[in-house]
Amino acid sequence: MSDRANDLRLPPIIGHRGAAADAPENTLAGFRAAARLGVSWVEFDVQLSADKVPVVIHDRRLDRTTSGHGVVRRTPLSRLRQLDCGSWFSPAFVGEPMPTLAEALSEITRLGLGANIEIKPDRGWEAMTAAVALETAAAIWPEAAPPPLVSSFDRQCLAVARQTVPQWPRGLLCRSLPSDWRRAAEEFACASVHCHHRLVTPERVAAVRKAGYQVLAYTVNDRAQAQRLWNWGVSAVFTDSPGVLSPA
Repeated sequence: MSDRANDLRLPPIIGHRGAAADAPENTLAGFRAAARLGVSWVEFDVQLSADKVPVVIHDRRLDRTTSGHGVVRRTPLSRLRQLDCGSWFSPAFVGEPMPTLAEALSEITRLGLGANIEIKPDRGWEAMTAAVALETAAAIWPEAAPPPLVSSFDRQCLAVARQTVPQWPRGLLCRSLPSDWRRAAEEFACASVHCHHRLVTPERVAAVRKAGYQVLAYTVNDRAQAQRLWNWGVSAVFTDSPGVLSPA
């Protein structure tokens, strides 16, 4: 496990859902904004449409970040493609489409960015979501580029990731560090453990690092807090505001 952690080369700042404070989250516009702000890695979320196409969106429901209503997994791609995913954020982004995973990865690689792919399955679709998403990603991601980091709160997804793309690093996502984190990180051959920044402590960071895993913290939009986490040994923080965290 320590070898996997050592092989994972991360920048200290990863754009959360692109650059979610500067452009609509989980959109191509968001990834472009992150690149303009100097980010070298972005994180984004993947679910399946009703017709089993992996698309980039965070919420189970469409209502918050699109012009649509209802549940992502019950909506076919043809309908998802008609939704406006930008006007909720700003008039400047009216008509911004929901990207498929294939489109997102193509744009991310065009921009020269690294990627953290978070698998966010709906209930009952855990293994299928991970398998379809990662098979799609593996067919697109350039072999010469550093591999994406695959993370999930769902352990079935991590098991599928280990089987489908064993050469790609995996991250165990949790809110607070669970009591069985060592067993889970070992079972899925993880390289990193990701926790909510408010629940990270120097002692927890030290324990995870001693066990041979990197620690990542989400979602940090204050530079003083980010610096504190880095000082504790956190490898990278996810942020909505890369421009705030980056040195002036």
